[in-house]
Order: sequence, then C-alpha cells, then structure tokens
Amino acid sequence: MSKRMLINYLLLILIVIFTWIGIEYPIREDQMIDRDAITTLKPQNIERIKIETADANIELVKQQLVWKISQPIQWFANNIAAERLASLASMHPQSKLPRSEIDLSTLGLRIPKAVVTLNDTAIYFGNTNRIGNRRYVMVDPNVFLVSDIHYPFISQGLNGLVDERLLPSSLPLQSLQSPSFNIIRYEQGFIEQSSQNRKQAAALIDNWQRLAASRITAYTGQSTPQQKITASLLDGREAEFYVLSIKPEIIIARPDLKLAYHFPEHQYYNLLALEKPDA
Repeated sequence: MSKRMLINYLLLILIVIFTWIGIEYPIREDQMIDRDAITTLKPQNIERIKIETADANIELVKQQLVWKISQPIQWFANNIAAERLASLASMHPQSKLPRSEIDLSTLGLRIPKAVVTLNDTAIYFGNTNRIGNRRYVMVDPNVFLVSDIHYPFISQGLNGLVDERLLPSSLPLQSLQSPSFNIIRYEQGFIEQSSQNRKQAAALIDNWQRLAASRITAYTGQSTPQQKITASLLDGREAEFYVLSIKPEIIIARPDLKLAYHFPEHQYYNLLALEKPDA
C-alpha cells in the first residue's frame, strides 16, 4: 500500500469517528452560550424588547423576523435599530463585580437612566465612566462596565426606533391619492388615473415604500397642512398623511402616529408629484 493511500484511509477513518461523535454527543444549547457576555441570551432568540425611561415606555415585538412597535404606537420598527438593541445581550464587559459589593447610587444604578428588558432579562443603565466612553450597566446580580454604544441610541426614544419609510413595502397598498395624483392598483400594476401612466405611478409608489426619511420628529398637530395624501390598503384600512412643508425641506406628517418624516427638498418629484416633465 502506498503512503498516499494510507493517508487517505486514515482520513476516512477520522471522518467516520468524528461523525459518530457528533451524532452520539451533540452540542447542547447551554454549551453554545457565550459565558463572557453580560447575559446568557442569544440576540437571535430575542422576541420582545421593552425600553423604560423617564420620558417614555416603548415595546417592540418580533413577528416572522420583522420587528414592530406595539407601544406607544402600533407600527413597523426600524429592523436594524431593533437588532442593534437585541445585540445588548451579547455585549462583552470590560469589568464585572457583584452588585452586593458596590454602592449602586454612586454609579447611577439606584435610579437608572433607562431599563431595557430583552425577553424577561432586565438591563439597567447607570452613569458613564469618565475614562474611555464606558457606562455602568446592571444585570442582576452583577454590575458591568461596558462600551457606551447603546444608551445614546436608546435616548432617542421612539423617533430612533420607528421605520423611516412612509409606507413599508410589506403593506398591501391599494391606492395613493393627493391633489396632484390618483394612483390605483389594478391587476397589471399601479396606474395614475388622469394620465394613465404606469411607469410614473409605479415609481412614485416605490419611492413611498422604499425611501428613508433623513430624520423623524414628533408631530404636535400645530402646523396647518398644505395638502392631504391618503393611502388605502387592500384590507380596507387607510393612512392619512399631511404635507407640512416643501422648502427648505419636505415634511410629511402622519397624524395618527404623531410623527413627522423629513426629506430633502430635491425629493419633491419622488414623493409629491409625478415625474418632472421634460423641458
């Protein structure tokens, strides 16, 4: 038997042995837990997030890999933002001490600045450490010092967690109507009624479902709308939007959600009118 054949036989035997070991002694779930993280949770298994601050309480739920806000409004969440919150579970601390050995009030943990609950695990946010942009957090029974990358994001509140699109693409849209256009869905796609233009109608609908606002702010209802736009869904529900401003930026409010979406002025023909005619 040649040396090469002997090596191949040995490799085959090792593959059989390791396969048998994998079948007889599978890795248990608890063996996959990251023991160095601040929790034993895995981010991909988190299905509920609750944020409690002095200003508001916000709750999110995951439904078929899509995050939605359930409180204080019922609407789509920014999936990237929600997953970023879920990543709290796997943060690695720079130091760790039992809470019984620390005066919690000196670290801002007696009255925490925020509490984020991932499934049923509560994470308390205290003061920052002056060195190295770090923050004290507590996951009972321990206090950790971690990089301060989540609290600035949490402090944005609802505006930093809501989906930045006017009408997320998963919504079954039936029509979009304004003083400038009347777009209706037919079997062959969206059509603008006055011009019978399919291409422009499809492009405008796509922009409403795809373009992200540059920022989202609270809508107080004090501004007088310039025009109203109504979106109708296939299930009969309607969503109303108010155009508050076009210059120096486009502001479109969603009064029922009390949110205002801000877009650059140059997106006027992407959102509020059919394609600009050729000069």
